[in-house]
Amino acid sequence: MRIPLVLSFFLLAAAPALSAGPGRPTGINCDLSSPPAAAGEEMNHGAVLRVFPRAKDIGPTYTGCQALLAPDGEKWVVVSITEVVNGDPLRVWSDYEKDPAVLACRFKGGKVVEGDPNKCPVPQFMLVKSIAPGCVRIIQAAVAKHGLGAQWPQECEYQ
Repeated sequence: MRIPLVLSFFLLAAAPALSAGPGRPTGINCDLSSPPAAAGEEMNHGAVLRVFPRAKDIGPTYTGCQALLAPDGEKWVVVSITEVVNGDPLRVWSDYEKDPAVLACRFKGGKVVEGDPNKCPVPQFMLVKSIAPGCVRIIQAAVAKHGLGAQWPQECEYQ
């Protein structure tokens, strides 16, 4: 009777560590299903992606996730989530990544500490930089009017 009780205790105590495996991270901003109004913007293949929180807003005390979302008609799809602990990106998760070796990558201080470095994301790009909300429209209008050499406001620079 005592062994099953002790075993149950250890399994329950280990559950949070087991759930921190390759599955979707949990915590602040890890469960976003649509971007908040303050989400940054990123352009990719003609689509305007949204990023929250913006990389510039992730400081050394931030623990949670940065989400990258793409429009799909009237709804949003989570493209990827970067798990962050004390401002340090630890891993990237995506429901679309089918290679378990990529999902197994873990980082500490910008270095791969677990996983195959040849399959892991480049650490410097784990946090997605973005432009301020509304800047895609501003940049597109400037380019349409003045061509590729167009100037746009400083707040529309990637951060």
